[in-house]
Amino acid sequence: MCSRTKHHLEQLVDELNAGRPQCPVGLNTLVIPRKITMNGKQQPYVYLNCGHVQGHHDWGKESGSRRCPMCFEVGPVVTLCMGIEPAFYVDAGPPTYAFNPCGHMASEKSVKYWSMTPIPHGTNGFEAQCPFCATPLEDSPGFVRLIFQDNLD
Repeated sequence: MCSRTKHHLEQLVDELNAGRPQCPVGLNTLVIPRKITMNGKQQPYVYLNCGHVQGHHDWGKESGSRRCPMCFEVGPVVTLCMGIEPAFYVDAGPPTYAFNPCGHMASEKSVKYWSMTPIPHGTNGFEAQCPFCATPLEDSPGFVRLIFQDNLD
């Protein structure tokens, strides 16, 4: 296990933003927030079925879901936000995954760890939850690999 600091996590967000990830639909630069904000055109969203990261747009709405303009997969879309709590990370990897359904970003090893860790729920049950917001994880495996359109892709 690696000990991270809040400063280290903020540096990772800055590195992601330095890559100038773009929305492939609106062609505007997205900004990964350190906490959930309503930042308009720069706010990134993730398609939970495929992992493509894009800006907000009204294209492809289908009965509560949206069709991804990159791969045409239909599914839910959520706001993407960095999980800034060092105690919940199990390694020093980059935040290239997000929990399903809340959209909190974390490293691959961290999301895999938390998706396999049952936490008490109710009086007689256990379930995996996002460590940042305590939202029960949905679907299997409970996370998605993020696909950015930036200078690294």
